[in-house]
Amino acid sequence: MLLSRFRHAVGQPIVCILFVAGSSANKRRFYSDDLKISIYLELLAKTDPPILRRGVSKGVARKFDVPLRVVQSIWKNGQAGGINGVVNKWARNCGRKRIEIDMESIKNVPLRQRTTFKDLADALGVKKITLHNRFKEGYFRRHTNDLKFSLTDANKKARVKYCLSMLNAQSLSFKPMYNVVYIDEKWFYRTRRNQKYYLANDEERPQRTVKSKNFIEKVMFLAVVTRPRFDENGQCIFDGKLGIFPFVKVEPAKRWSPNRDAGKENCIFFFAYPTRIISFINNVYMCRCPCNKSHDIGDKRS
Repeated sequence: MLLSRFRHAVGQPIVCILFVAGSSANKRRFYSDDLKISIYLELLAKTDPPILRRGVSKGVARKFDVPLRVVQSIWKNGQAGGINGVVNKWARNCGRKRIEIDMESIKNVPLRQRTTFKDLADALGVKKITLHNRFKEGYFRRHTNDLKFSLTDANKKARVKYCLSMLNAQSLSFKPMYNVVYIDEKWFYRTRRNQKYYLANDEERPQRTVKSKNFIEKVMFLAVVTRPRFDENGQCIFDGKLGIFPFVKVEPAKRWSPNRDAGKENCIFFFAYPTRIISFINNVYMCRCPCNKSHDIGDKRS
């Protein structure tokens, strides 16, 4: 904004003239085809082509409230091409040209270069925003690919043999599998890298320390489940969760070693042998399952 001040005689007020920058007074206006055709027909009604009578242009300009040069330009274009010369021509050939992409060329790009929009755009030689616009228009799709097991013929035969072993030979129906227990090891981090707590206003922040944030200690547990049990009314009487148990236990050391003295706390593997695991699971099943007397106990290790 430009400010100019002019001071006159004493007692006269100060006159401020403001010039606003960026004014749209000289901005070129857009005139529709209907307006241009109406102006051209008005000119034809008041004159004899190809000579325009004196004062007609000014009268038409005042009538339609357009500049004089616009009227003269419409007359000139109309004499050259008629009505087709008056209408706007840029409406059919304006703006940014659409960039066409050969969708068949995507198939020729290696899969390792098709993981992100940027990699695929670089491989096709187009901008990322152009490729993203074509994706939103549905020219190609996103696919999440998961890994599959590479099974040999022996693996496939073993799977079919296991499925056939779950069938009853007489009724050709699957076994109820009430005597099958599923066990699996589960790993848990001792702590998280970032943990949220709710503290009092005057409470100090807890201090958590580890030797490395990238290698946090893990603890292994044994998870044991079986098939749930329902009564005659459909009510669940046993959810099938036998429990989750630690793989190690802490007890005093029985003898001295270079790493610790006798009597100090020492971690040992409680389930060091498969026979101990099966024996422990049998005892847990007999204690916690309400229908343990009518079925034998087997094991299924996954």
